[in-house]
Amino acid sequence: MENLDFDNNSGLSGVKIDSSGSVASDKTIRAYEFYQNKRYNDAIAIVQNDTQISSSAFGQVLIGNCYKALNNKDLALQHWQKAINISPLEYAAYINIANNYYADGKLSEAILNWTIASTIVPENSVVNLNLATAYDKKGFRIKSTKYFEKYLQYETNSTTKEYLSVKHTISNLTAKVDFFTKKVNEYKAKRDIKMIAALYLKMIATYANLPNIYANIGEIFFFDKNYEKALEFFSAVYLNYPHTPKIILDVANLCYVLNKPSYAYCYYSRALKHLADGTSFYEKAKEKIRALSYVLKDTELIDKHLEKAKEAETDNDYERAIDEYENYLILTESEDPDIQQIIDKYKIFVNPEPFVVNVLYSQIPELMNRKKLNACVDVCDRILKLSDSHTKEAVYAVKCRTDCKRILLAREQFGV
Repeated sequence: MENLDFDNNSGLSGVKIDSSGSVASDKTIRAYEFYQNKRYNDAIAIVQNDTQISSSAFGQVLIGNCYKALNNKDLALQHWQKAINISPLEYAAYINIANNYYADGKLSEAILNWTIASTIVPENSVVNLNLATAYDKKGFRIKSTKYFEKYLQYETNSTTKEYLSVKHTISNLTAKVDFFTKKVNEYKAKRDIKMIAALYLKMIATYANLPNIYANIGEIFFFDKNYEKALEFFSAVYLNYPHTPKIILDVANLCYVLNKPSYAYCYYSRALKHLADGTSFYEKAKEKIRALSYVLKDTELIDKHLEKAKEAETDNDYERAIDEYENYLILTESEDPDIQQIIDKYKIFVNPEPFVVNVLYSQIPELMNRKKLNACVDVCDRILKLSDSHTKEAVYAVKCRTDCKRILLAREQFGV
């Protein structure tokens, strides 16, 4: 999506008052009104002179936004960081910090903070748009395309310039992919593998998020004995998409053929967890693991995986960081809790929706017990937005939301 380059000022987080919160006082409302009316110093004075507001994450975000408007970036960052120290889930602060880094050309720092924000509120469309744009600038085409798709999925206002631009671009690109698909079918009938491969490559050059096409290209390169290219495409499937045990074995076998022993050992070890004991594939994988076990003594080789994991972190390539950290644990035959914690964190970075849905799902019983029905409806709405309709969480959320609305309606109509 090289032709898309949005002005990320649209992503500058505002601050909103939650009328049910503890900081929703008259002074809070007045400070916020001053902020909206560009009386930034007056807003800062109110917050700083009230201990309750200044000790809240909301208050610190508001002060930070005021300093941002006054062109004092350093003080703005300090107060946004204070907001995070007070409440690690204050996603508005992460968004503002990310926007500040992005404006200064610090893409990696911006992506990190937007990503953290997305683990708190994955449905924030502006964050997804910003991540898509930033990853596009870094050349991470699959990740960029995924975030553009998320932006379209979660954006509720389909009339904005940004939405129409992204929608138009993606529609044009998918139309081109559809054209190439029809041409592929024509060449399949002719068994013209060379043209099929060329068309597949055109498809992913046009639209990056096509997992089956990466696998198909990998197969073609494999049968053509271009093992380096085959590994490149099978690895793309393994790192970026749900995959079958066959993909893991394909990667393992290619690493073995290409004399990448530590990688081969790791992928064969992963494959064993998915293969049925006693099958020929299982026994062959075990045999390869025994033959490659010498890598467990090569500390220099093992440490390279740790170095590559940290390099991937710095580059915001969290999928590859997960892979390399897991490789390190496999090769050291350890369960380092610190590294496992990093892996778990990056798995949430890569796919935050299931994590957030699980957190929301666990909140429902308490909200019901405390008879906070409106809050429960809001939680159920978020679950339905973030999860597939067939999951147990979504099914339960539909039932719970219906029950809550029925009770709320009865209260309104009959006072019960």
